[in-house]
Amino acid sequence: MIVFKLDDLIWERRVTAKDIAEATGLGSSTISKLRNSKNVNINTNTLDKLCKYFNCKLTDIIDYVP
Repeated sequence: MIVFKLDDLIWERRVTAKDIAEATGLGSSTISKLRNSKNVNINTNTLDKLCKYFNCKLTDIIDYVP
């Protein structure tokens, strides 16, 4: 199972979903889905924007749990 760890990053970095949306141009619904790991189809551009915003690796945002 793929697990999104965006909510952990948000708490760790003390930012809001609104901050992320404004800085990256991502929609609030996309951010909300990622935070809640709900049935998400995500493209590489979205992942790229999040990695740039948080200055992190992809594995900081997504994890695979068998």
